[in-house]
Amino acid sequence: MSGIREFRREDIPDVARLWLRVFRSYNGAAPAALSDYFEDIFFNSPWQDGKLPSLVYEDDASGPVAFLGVMPRKMIFHGQPVTVAVATQLAEDEQARSAYAAVKLVKAYFSGPQDLAYSDGANDSSERLWRASGGDVALLYSLNWTRVLRPAQYARVLLKRRKSSVPFARMLPTAWRAFDALVLRSRVGSYWKPEVIQTGPLEEPSDEILFSCVRQFSADRALRPEYDLETFRWLLKRADEKRMYGMLRKRVVRESNGDVAGWYLYYVDPGRVSEVLQFGGRPKSISKVLSHLIADAWNQGAVAISGEMEPRYARELGKERCQFVWTGGVLAQSRNAAILQAVQLGDAFLSRLEGEWWARFSDPGWTAF
Repeated sequence: MSGIREFRREDIPDVARLWLRVFRSYNGAAPAALSDYFEDIFFNSPWQDGKLPSLVYEDDASGPVAFLGVMPRKMIFHGQPVTVAVATQLAEDEQARSAYAAVKLVKAYFSGPQDLAYSDGANDSSERLWRASGGDVALLYSLNWTRVLRPAQYARVLLKRRKSSVPFARMLPTAWRAFDALVLRSRVGSYWKPEVIQTGPLEEPSDEILFSCVRQFSADRALRPEYDLETFRWLLKRADEKRMYGMLRKRVVRESNGDVAGWYLYYVDPGRVSEVLQFGGRPKSISKVLSHLIADAWNQGAVAISGEMEPRYARELGKERCQFVWTGGVLAQSRNAAILQAVQLGDAFLSRLEGEWWARFSDPGWTAF
């Protein structure tokens, strides 16, 4: 009988093939690396206990024709543990659309035992589906910020994303750099070389120090992530494997007296936009942390640096001449109105490390075999 059931290990080859067909327009068997990644993320995570399984919609004749990945996580809400189910990789074969398989999967997911259903980076169609199924868009977290560092080279990166403009973008790269040098010297508008507010030295932190930063500096939020050191290490290791934006760079900023002011994690690839995974710190030191982050990205050769909105730091981001744009919705659903209110009011610590953004599903290399 057709219908919804739990995702099982033996489904991985079929679901990975479905995923390639839907997201990569590739018809063929999935490579072993992709199948292994499905198993690692959906069956081997340290939060996986079988209570929040991923879901498939099965057709009698064809097997799985739709899939919704679920990644369990733990959080703390006003001192009490809560369970979070992060949704990812909603894939629906064309033949399943007449059965409204995706709608049924999302509604089944919402009826699960989690305290909060959450997803980040949703496109317009998944956002509409989420809303139609009874969920909300977390508007404050759905903006992205970008600090342009090298305006001409940043424009070149944007042009290269448009197929019709690629030839123009490839012309005379030295001219783009020369134009940047002229603009930065003249300090036109918001464009000039960032200057660091001097504090103590930067350092590459251990996992233990980063773990301490997240616990300490998210403690005043109504809703915050709950890790132990081993689960935090597992997550950092997987995030470090995501290379489509470059190498993951980790830094802690200290005050002149040696106290930790804050931390940041971001991907760096010279000549491209650097993407921020997570940052935070003491409320009075966030300006210093952002100053160091932006200057560090400049020194690493980034043309711009961008990240998911952190509502509590909107003022500081604005003062750093960041631009704010809507690039994809952050989605939330809960039967607990107080949890949902905390998210909607920005009283939650929700970075790209707490959602699905850190996972490698968006990497382009899965069909390079």
